[in-house]
Amino acid sequence: MARIASILIDEPRFDERFRQILDGTGLEPQEFEGLDYYSYLPFFVIAGATITPQLHIHGDHSHFQGAHVDVPDEELEMFYDALPQVLAMITGD
Repeated sequence: MARIASILIDEPRFDERFRQILDGTGLEPQEFEGLDYYSYLPFFVIAGATITPQLHIHGDHSHFQGAHVDVPDEELEMFYDALPQVLAMITGD
């Protein structure tokens, strides 16, 4: 699996190619509490990504810290081909 993003509170990390595609859409990256592009996670799934929540667990409770975006290595090119098409549905392009 290729981890193409870790969308964590106030410390997002994106694969360069992934970030370039997202920035090129004109979509607002920070519309959800300091989690860059977080509200677009369902569209990443449609394009072929798997989303894993990042939790900090304290005994019997946990705190949400963000999410990781992973794509199987063998499907990475298909994901990058599909993603701009999927995001175009949001922007109306």
